[in-house]
Amino acid sequence: MEQKQRDHIPERYELIDGVIYDMTPSPNTAHQRISGKLHIEFGNYLKGKPCEVFAAPFDVYLKDDVDEWVIPDLTVICDPSKIQEKGCVGAPDLVVEILSKTTAVKDRTVKLKMYRAAGVNEYWIVDPYVETVEVYQFEENIISLPDVYGVDDVMKVGLFEDLQITLSEIFAG
Repeated sequence: MEQKQRDHIPERYELIDGVIYDMTPSPNTAHQRISGKLHIEFGNYLKGKPCEVFAAPFDVYLKDDVDEWVIPDLTVICDPSKIQEKGCVGAPDLVVEILSKTTAVKDRTVKLKMYRAAGVNEYWIVDPYVETVEVYQFEENIISLPDVYGVDDVMKVGLFEDLQITLSEIFAG
């Protein structure tokens, strides 16, 4: 890549279908607070289990043979062979994206379709502005309406039947 082209590539970015998506500015405080609380919930639950949770920035290469990647806010991986030096190679089991004003459209369209096609089992879209979590369960590569949980709900995690998350604690400032 010529130096001139590199000068226009942001420092943090995702590469999807040959399109560079700028990942700046950095997430706001509410976003980081939610991400941290969810990371702790998953981390505590996964102690002693074969799965791991990774917080952004952590690159996910959905296809091993394609040089494109995404940087989900949280990634849960239960197949240790997918965890490599450069990040996750292959579809994670669960992906969480926390919306920001600059990423909401991409997270609800491009990434939703991409995660489904790649074989991600469960995809969460967390909306810090209206305090909801949309949960997509991808079965047989079909997109159905998501289960939607609000701030007053206790959410059962589909991937782990015995994990429940109290959303009022996650959204608390």
